[in-house]
Amino acid sequence: MMSGKQALVTGGTDGIGKEIARGLARRGVRVLIVGRDLAKGNRVQQELRDSSGNRNVDFLPADLSLVRETRRLADQVRRHCGSLNYLVHSAGFIRGHHKLTDEGVESNFAVNYLSRFALTSSLLPMLQSAGQPGDAARILIIGGAARRGTIYFDDTNLTFSFSVIRALGQLCRANDVFIVELARRISADAQPSVTVTNLKIGVARTNTRKRPDFPRFMKLLAPLLDPFIAMTVQQAAAPALRLLLDQKFEGVSGALFLLIKNFKQIPLSARVRDSEIGRRLWELSERLSAVSPAVVRESVAVE
Repeated sequence: MMSGKQALVTGGTDGIGKEIARGLARRGVRVLIVGRDLAKGNRVQQELRDSSGNRNVDFLPADLSLVRETRRLADQVRRHCGSLNYLVHSAGFIRGHHKLTDEGVESNFAVNYLSRFALTSSLLPMLQSAGQPGDAARILIIGGAARRGTIYFDDTNLTFSFSVIRALGQLCRANDVFIVELARRISADAQPSVTVTNLKIGVARTNTRKRPDFPRFMKLLAPLLDPFIAMTVQQAAAPALRLLLDQKFEGVSGALFLLIKNFKQIPLSARVRDSEIGRRLWELSERLSAVSPAVVRESVAVE
């Protein structure tokens, strides 16, 4: 049992995130789950308490498409916890059409990447206070399996060239570059006190498919792929829990793992390792997560 340790799981009210939260709770970790729907969140909070036998599961509502909501969530976490041992980014969706958030950021990029950067930046001091060499605090990103995307620094909003494939490729590449750049910045020691990894998951049977804005071609493709490569949320959550808890991964940071049938670590491409791309993404992310909506709309169109 891991009594005394604390975790935050975004997307913890459904799908893979919910199963990760359940696994942590069963091991005695105090778990904060994040979702948008207040009624659903309260139901899942009670369900996880009952199924895990752990009363220390609590729900925090937040709309992670908005940086201001991400900042508010970070403030709530700081009020609930003095330190944080695990940060799991599992919240995400796929929107099949171009839409900007109220803060002027393309919505797929905002939820699946920018909120992760903003929340990690806000909570990093808590993770650093909890972790220590040999027992590091761990950050885990649950992402898509795409490996050949491009970050469109000249138009991150894809204003003139939106497609689902471009949007997914961009956010997956951004997450890959982010974890490498974050590891580079926090892992000067041979045994870092905070580590970060990215689990890139293939086809999984989640409720994301039921969203009305889920891409139509993916809805049509899913039944064809499911018999061959689709996994349950429990199957997807199992390696995620290994990355969070297994001593085998102690000290592993800036690494990518792929789950398509089999779970394996994959090499970093030259562009993912490129420190100049990492620096540009970091600076762009700081601007998008720190400035007013009017400035955001300008900054995503120029670099």
